[in-house]
Formats: sequence, structure tokens, C-alpha cells
Amino acid sequence: MNPLMSWPALRGVNLFCVIVLLLSVLSPLCWADLEPEIQDKSRLIMGFYAQSIAETASRSDIEVSLNFWAKELLAAEAKKQYQLDITQTQAVIFDDMTTMQQALRRGELDMVVAPPLTISKYFTRDELSTGFIGMLGKDQPDSILLIARSDRGINSVADLKGKSFELLEGDELTETFVDYVFLKEFHKSYKTVLGSISQQTKASRIVLDIYFKKADAGVVFKGPFDVMAELNPDISNSIRILDSYPSLSRNVSFFRKNYAYAYQIKEIAKSSFKNNVRVKQILEIFKTPILIEFEVNQLDQFDAYNDEYLKLKQKYSP
Repeated sequence: MNPLMSWPALRGVNLFCVIVLLLSVLSPLCWADLEPEIQDKSRLIMGFYAQSIAETASRSDIEVSLNFWAKELLAAEAKKQYQLDITQTQAVIFDDMTTMQQALRRGELDMVVAPPLTISKYFTRDELSTGFIGMLGKDQPDSILLIARSDRGINSVADLKGKSFELLEGDELTETFVDYVFLKEFHKSYKTVLGSISQQTKASRIVLDIYFKKADAGVVFKGPFDVMAELNPDISNSIRILDSYPSLSRNVSFFRKNYAYAYQIKEIAKSSFKNNVRVKQILEIFKTPILIEFEVNQLDQFDAYNDEYLKLKQKYSP
């Protein structure tokens, strides 16, 4: 199997995704290579949707953080606070959600990590229990941004007709958002309005393509956009935000129903980010310093948005 990526981004990736990857390094990262003989009460097996963590970073940088978290923090704190021995953890990367869904239902996964709308479509509510997400700051959820070059006379969605556009590859929620916005404005799908459409695996690549005039517009997440604008302040002057949607986080995580150590792992993660100096320093890199619990019923808002989109799509279908 050819993996889409090896390591997640240190910049522009939601913090909770980094956290669960950090938890995984007590055993090797693998690609859909499950070990069913691991006993349920001593394991943490996590499933990741590959398309949603395709932003990449230097292996050496991420290894420093991963090894710190696992060796100096997670294992020690689990033992210290709860007399808890998690003998093995494993991160399993899935190229398709159907395979991940089947793995959870066979009892081979303890946690799933994917975009919220995707999880909502592939898992029933009674298969999951409370997980967590990372936010940009207090009361500052991540957002989907529709962005465009400011030198092309693009002042609103109406000005995007015939323009070149870049999407995030394999990201269902951002594509739904784009189509929803175009249906409201043009009463047509974005596919019939735009001049050309291409896909990128990284939001940062889309920002750069628009900045360097290789594309007229695109869709990204606020986290990566803010990081790029911080590195190059002129991006904020050269790129205009046309519309946005409060997506909370690009990815959400949920434990499987009745996973024995869900409470302890959440508490260790939350307390560490409040009290550990080295962890706080790492947060300056991640740009998503707030970790909050995410209830299963909070997926309802994404279902409602998708339902509204489908009604609009049906209304204006040819």
C-alpha cells in the first residue's frame, strides 16, 4: 500500500490530532496493519483517515515531540495517576473510511480520527463515546475559509465565475461548503461555474498558490492560513476572505463505546497541557492550544448543515 503521508504537520494541524498521534508512539506507526491479539484492557488502537492528515512535516521534529509525550509523559502519568498500564498503542492509517468502519465494528479500534461530517456518515452514534478536539484559542474554533486573490477584482462569491480554484483533496466538508456557497449564489454547482478546478493535499499549498498567482481562489482551514500569514504578513494583504464556516476542527476524535480507559486518557491529556512547561512550549508550534471534550451529539450540527446542503442541491439540480 502506498501511504499518502508519513508524519502529520507540526504547523496548521489541529492539536487533538497531534495528541492522539503522540499517544501512538508506544508502538510503531503502521498502515492498516492491525494486531487483534492485543488485549482490549491494555491497548489503545487508533484509526486515522489518511486524507485528513496529509499535511506533512519534518520527521525529526515530530519524533522529538512524539518521544517526549510517550516516554516522559503519557506512560509515567498513566502509571502515577491511575496505576494504569497501557502495554501497547498503535496508530493505523486508513485510505478509505469503509475499511475503518469495518475495523471498529470488529472491535479492532479503540479510537477513530477523521473529519466530523465523514465520521457522522460512517458511524452510528451508539458506536462512539466522547472524544476531544483542539481549538485555536478560547472560544475560537477552527473555520473553513473561502479565499481569493485581492488583485483580481474578486470582492464576493459572485466574482468567482470563470476563475481558477483549488480544493483540499479528499475533504468532504470543505467541498460541501464550497458547493453550498455556489448553489446559494449561482443556483449551480461550483463545478459548472468555475473556469478550472484542481486539488491539493495541503492547505498551505493552496494559500501559497493563491499568493503567487497560480490560482485565483480556493478553500482552506483557518489554522494553516493563520500560520502562513504569520510567516509572511503580506499574505493577509494579498488574499481576501470571501466566506467562512465554523467547522470547529478539521478532525474530531471519538473513543469507541465502552472503551475502558477513555476517561483516564482524556484527563491525562488535559492536565498535561495545563501544567507541564515543556508541553506548553510545544503548543507554540501547534497553534491550537485549547483542548476540549467533544460529545457525540455535537455531530448533529454537521448533519443539519449537510441536510440543508442536500435540499439546496436538489432544489437547483438540472
